[in-house]
Amino acid sequence: MLTDFSPPSAPPDRDRVWLHIGLFLATFAAMVFAAGYGMLEDGLWYPLTGRIPFYEANGWTARVTDGLLYAVPFLFFLTVHEFGHYFAARWNKIRVSLPYYIPLPFALGTFGAVIRIKEPFRRTRQLFDVGASGPLAGFVAALVVIGIAVFTLPPVEYLMSAGRAGHAATIQFYLENGVFPERTSAPGMGVMLVPGDTPLFHAVMSLADYRVPSYELAHYPVLLAGWLGLFFTALNLLPVGQLDGGHVIYAMFGEAVHRVVARVTTLLLMLSGSVGWLVQMVPELQRWYGTQGLISGWAALAFVLLLYLRRYFGDVRYALVGTPVLVALAAAVTFLTPGLAANVGFIGWLLWSGLILFVIRMDHPPVLVVERLSPGRRALGWACIAIFLLCFSIQPLG
Repeated sequence: MLTDFSPPSAPPDRDRVWLHIGLFLATFAAMVFAAGYGMLEDGLWYPLTGRIPFYEANGWTARVTDGLLYAVPFLFFLTVHEFGHYFAARWNKIRVSLPYYIPLPFALGTFGAVIRIKEPFRRTRQLFDVGASGPLAGFVAALVVIGIAVFTLPPVEYLMSAGRAGHAATIQFYLENGVFPERTSAPGMGVMLVPGDTPLFHAVMSLADYRVPSYELAHYPVLLAGWLGLFFTALNLLPVGQLDGGHVIYAMFGEAVHRVVARVTTLLLMLSGSVGWLVQMVPELQRWYGTQGLISGWAALAFVLLLYLRRYFGDVRYALVGTPVLVALAAAVTFLTPGLAANVGFIGWLLWSGLILFVIRMDHPPVLVVERLSPGRRALGWACIAIFLLCFSIQPLG
């Protein structure tokens, strides 16, 4: 017999508070290090922000300053997002852990943060409250960060302190034309993070004194932190499994709709990732290894999709039929519409599809008590959907 019950609210595991604090501090340090120092290659540090000449001229204090300008707002966003979940769970008398921050000593300096729900959701209302509160709170925090970045944007000459010798020509082009060139011809220094554009970020940047092009965004630590806030918000709102977006869709529309939306979303991500693989990776393999590399690239894609579709369908027979169909569809997009492929293919979605299929899972576990959400909650649910559409980019990183 199923019983709807409400156990008393439990305090956090106080004997583990030190672990949460330690992970928070480690993540903060890793983010400062990633932004100011980054990766060591050929005796040089290649930081996330890329302002190498400025750091070489001004020493470690400049690196740490930029690291703080990146780490503080980005960690602020992550903390607001996770505590949105935390306080919603506590309000609904659901046992929940404090946030576990995940440090990463390179790239972005973190892999995000998670909280652990210590008991099943009993009611649809609880599921919605906990699922929607994180992205809603985090979205507001990201907007605050971007607003600060936009209204404190340094003059365009600031780019002279960045890491490419051709910035003088880029600035001159801007001064003569009022816009930046679509692409930079300046020589690169290390691997640069090139964020993709989103409808909301594009609109907000119209309020700035000048529109920072995507290939220069990494040089602006606070602005980069705000963009990452929007990106992680959209990523969490993907309508699959037990991601925040999955919680929202399940609570608003029920299990049947969630199953369809999750499967369509996952399939589209696999298609985008496959197109990205054919556009980005296969030509490189062919350049390095000739015909053998070309064949290996196609074979690797087919093998990965076979594994994915086996989990997707739950039946190897459907996977054997679906794999050549998906490969053929990706090939058609790539070679028949190269312009479209260049704008919708992103190899990173192959990795994310694997995480959805094998770790997150597409389906959502059932809730004991199914109930219709109040009009206020449904309005917030539609707000979450709108936020996802405004913050999502099919090519989030380059």
